[in-house]
Amino acid sequence: MRYSDEVIERYLRDELRVVNRSLPLKRRTLKELINEEVPYVLTRDGGIHMFRKSELKLAYNLIGDELSSKLYLPIILEVRTDIESETVMVLNDEVAAKLISKLLDMKDYTLPMYIYPLQLKVIREKIGTLIQYAFTLSFT
Repeated sequence: MRYSDEVIERYLRDELRVVNRSLPLKRRTLKELINEEVPYVLTRDGGIHMFRKSELKLAYNLIGDELSSKLYLPIILEVRTDIESETVMVLNDEVAAKLISKLLDMKDYTLPMYIYPLQLKVIREKIGTLIQYAFTLSFT
């Protein structure tokens, strides 16, 4: 028995919903979170995603007060099936891209921003609790 591509794609999309259930219900701004004793967001699966205060402070110092009200956390890094494994993307988040570019000492960046494995390692070391991965299915 042979399944159509449509059936397989539908099945894979359903599986990705399960994988992505730890994504936040609602993201919150850096400006809100930095002043909380225990900074966190609620996740789709009923859990919590906590942030390290030291990482929030680092982000705040890098982007400043004005942008802190425009940086929504966690930063969502998209893992796509149509690009090289271990490469992630920041799609349409200008403030997140600015923060990441500063962390990586990059002079310029464009959106979408591709983040490669060595860069991702640096990001995880510096602001690991401020990021989350979203897995997406793309057919080219």
